[in-house]
Amino acid sequence: MKLGYRADKMVVIQNGVDTASFKPDAEAYESVRSELGIPRSALLFGAAGRRHPAKDHGNLIRAAGEIAAKCPSSHFLFCGDEVTTANPELEAHVAATGCPDRFHLLGHRNDVPRLMAAFDVFISASRFSEGFPNVVSEAMSCGVPCIVTDVGDSARIVGNTGRVVPPEQPAALARAAIDFVEEGRDFLCMRGLEARTRVLDNFSLSTMVARYQDLYRETAAEFCQ
Repeated sequence: MKLGYRADKMVVIQNGVDTASFKPDAEAYESVRSELGIPRSALLFGAAGRRHPAKDHGNLIRAAGEIAAKCPSSHFLFCGDEVTTANPELEAHVAATGCPDRFHLLGHRNDVPRLMAAFDVFISASRFSEGFPNVVSEAMSCGVPCIVTDVGDSARIVGNTGRVVPPEQPAALARAAIDFVEEGRDFLCMRGLEARTRVLDNFSLSTMVARYQDLYRETAAEFCQ
């Protein structure tokens, strides 16, 4: 109320995901691996987001390096504006892992739903400046379980379908991912299905539209009284 807003009048409507575009896709799962020369048996960890200090790509890659050391079959696909090895800082981080051949930094892509559908696990390493990170709910909509830092609404989005760790702690991020892997592929598939269901129930585009329609009706009804 001090800022001029009445708490009893506030309504929060979450962003909605186009679940018809962001969906599980067995063909994409195969074709992305074929395109990048990733073995079919590899576990593919993914992230999507522009190069920005808030996204903390340095700690993301450090965590990936720790995952790679424990999981020899793992590969890592990161996309987003300026997320390429042409960036000297990112190139140095990747080289420091000792396994640069297992990293695929693709930069800007126009086929993000396809790439996400190829992930086995999605990782968000953001350290600040997140509100409702659409990329997390989009990955979940593709049937991909998520490991996220406790920034913005990330923890609220994943609920019990993923793992949440503190920001700026690559070791914790890696440990959560390794724990996921040690549970086995069936566990990952189950979590992925739960993630997709959570989005369909709470964060779909149709749910968002319905909530806006309800709000407009309620507001109009008040003015018409």
